[in-house]
Amino acid sequence: MDPSTEPPTREPGPKLLAFTMVTGHGLKHLYSAAFSVVFPEIKVGLGLSNLAAGALVMSRDVSSGAAAMPGGFIADRYSSKRPLILLAAIMLVAFGYLASGSLQTYYAIALAVILVGVGTSMWHPTAIAALSARFPKRRGLALTMHGAGASVGEVLGPLLAGWLLQQILWPHLLQYSFLPAVLAAIVIWLALRGMKGQQGAASSKDYFSAVAPLFKNRRLMAVLALCGVVSMGDYAMVTFLPIYLREHLEFSTFKVGVYISLLHTVGIATHPIMGFVSDRFGRKSVLVPELTIFGLLCVALAFADPGIQLLLTIIAIAAVTFTYLPIFVATAIDLSPPGVHGTSVGLVYTASMAIGAFGAVIGGLIADHISIQSTFVFSGITIVASALVLIIIPTRSPPSPPPVPCHPAAPRG
Repeated sequence: MDPSTEPPTREPGPKLLAFTMVTGHGLKHLYSAAFSVVFPEIKVGLGLSNLAAGALVMSRDVSSGAAAMPGGFIADRYSSKRPLILLAAIMLVAFGYLASGSLQTYYAIALAVILVGVGTSMWHPTAIAALSARFPKRRGLALTMHGAGASVGEVLGPLLAGWLLQQILWPHLLQYSFLPAVLAAIVIWLALRGMKGQQGAASSKDYFSAVAPLFKNRRLMAVLALCGVVSMGDYAMVTFLPIYLREHLEFSTFKVGVYISLLHTVGIATHPIMGFVSDRFGRKSVLVPELTIFGLLCVALAFADPGIQLLLTIIAIAAVTFTYLPIFVATAIDLSPPGVHGTSVGLVYTASMAIGAFGAVIGGLIADHISIQSTFVFSGITIVASALVLIIIPTRSPPSPPPVPCHPAAPRG
């Protein structure tokens, strides 16, 4: 059969596109959240200090942040290839975990998690740019729904990992995770393979000409820097909370999984609500109170009793911990011209991961030399300070200058 006579692959409708993006995002976060429960077992198995453990997390997240900008370029410049890019993103995560479970040495695992970081960065700019283009008037809602998918994965991943770690050793768990990820990647590609690209730059030269003004946009640069600082506090808390539960409170792996799962449960409902409010009343109206509460709750972790106080604190954190990043993304897109939205997303994740990853190392130093509870205090102070700075940063695009009126020429004679 002549390929030219074959019917074109049907483009996925808005519902299928949204469902696939949200589900794929949930899968990606299921794997990353499961790793947070596996991580204390790796730390004990390899005999790592808190600093060495933080450096391992940093290697993953710095690589992810470094790859986010090129990921944004690929998402914008080759938007017609987005289904293939998403397939590659999940495959990299699958191979990274397979390598982590197979190699079982510190530096080899560091290299493997770098692979995972690159795969993570390839997903976000591509998926978010596609959703942003398809739902321009409901961007905040669409992106927080995408974030809600992450929350579902963050809830299921720790529970699944905590239970499986009671049945099998951590290297085997990482190895066995390979096949489900590969199968899911193929399903995502099949569902989206007819997706068309959005109109963007016609050449790489045109693309970089369009991107260059982003770095001169002071409002955008301020938002990116602030997002990175918030993430620094967040990463310190998220990295050492599972270690605190496992090593200091001596919880079982399943109980650690339950608590880390609770850390994200409420976010499934609050993501869309926060997105709707940010669309209606402005991004800052959500971010400032949300970050303030988040920071104070991180401080509360350091002083909460291991019983009901700790449980309620973690549930309260769940309402805000994952909502802020999609709203920062929506803010960056608001401040960016069409055609480079994937790059804007990449910039947000570059700032979040590359800057935020230092929080894991700083948190490790504090935990080794002071106490792990002091790491939570550091997280809270960093996040609250960022919320206060955000109050004075403009987060709306400056108004466009009015068009110059064109007066008819005066009649002759």
